[in-house]
Amino acid sequence: MARLSDLVREQGSPGQGPEGDAGQGGDASPPSTPNDPVSSARPRAANLPDWYRLAMEELARFEPVFQQGTIGNLGELPRIASGIADSLLESTRLLDRVYAGSPGRHVITNSVNVAILATRLGMGLRYGKEELARLALGGLLHDIGMFNVPDAIINQPQALSASDREVIEQHPEVGAEIVATLGPSYAWLKQVVAQEHERWNGRGYPNGLTGGEIHPHAQLIGIADVFDALISPRPYHRRMSPYDAIRELLVREKTAFSRLVMKALVEQLSMYPLGTCVRLNTGEVGVVTGSKSTYPLRPIIQIGTPSEGGAGEPKMVDLSTSTLLHIVEVVKPMEVAS
Repeated sequence: MARLSDLVREQGSPGQGPEGDAGQGGDASPPSTPNDPVSSARPRAANLPDWYRLAMEELARFEPVFQQGTIGNLGELPRIASGIADSLLESTRLLDRVYAGSPGRHVITNSVNVAILATRLGMGLRYGKEELARLALGGLLHDIGMFNVPDAIINQPQALSASDREVIEQHPEVGAEIVATLGPSYAWLKQVVAQEHERWNGRGYPNGLTGGEIHPHAQLIGIADVFDALISPRPYHRRMSPYDAIRELLVREKTAFSRLVMKALVEQLSMYPLGTCVRLNTGEVGVVTGSKSTYPLRPIIQIGTPSEGGAGEPKMVDLSTSTLLHIVEVVKPMEVAS
């Protein structure tokens, strides 16, 4: 089995088959249902609520309920999902929080991170606010079945046995059964939870679906899930930088997701988050200090630092306007100071 599958054990195997074009419904947002509980949810007026913390707390509160296998309502999760969507439409604050990393049980942190990442991807596909809220809720609950997997398996630092992998690969169906207890209003969510590990090339699980057979939200949540697993520390691997994670996905998972999903990944989840140290084709080394959503691969770079006494201001280079310059590699912070 390829190393990426070992690192991201709960994901499907890296695809090797030919990549298909977007099939019917493959990348289109399904229509919103007017009476849908998520569509009607709106965050309470507040001054910059900490949606990340609120999501963590609400998922932790629901954990014993999820483990019982049946739920009657989702409490504050729809409101929090709407808050996540609204926040991402206003700023990158939540995305920066994902990149910074947060302590906590990784089943919960992964759920919050995937909600944020998938919603950001949905913005790239021009989803409306109501559909972004549904996507955020799907991200929060995508791994609801993992709450029933023993921690000894989740935190296993070695390669999983065949029996342990079988347990892991049952969690989408377990999660779908839990969501089903919410009733018909959440039929779309049941489908998303069941299909989040399916892959465009048919090499996912549990049913080996392909292309447009997979719910559009499940496709976005699926790639967000793999991305978060790569940039987050796990007992079985070190975290990658966002740059390396995107590069890994473009190389190793290029047939597992559609072209439109991959395009949204590159455009919306910048390969060069703030603070990334890079080397330009001139040999100069600097730090990413800003970016423009229309030019995700050409951020603003600060080269040099002020010398003692305030002399020698650093040079700011906007790669979106400096067409002769480009990034050749990401470097370690110590190389910037040297």
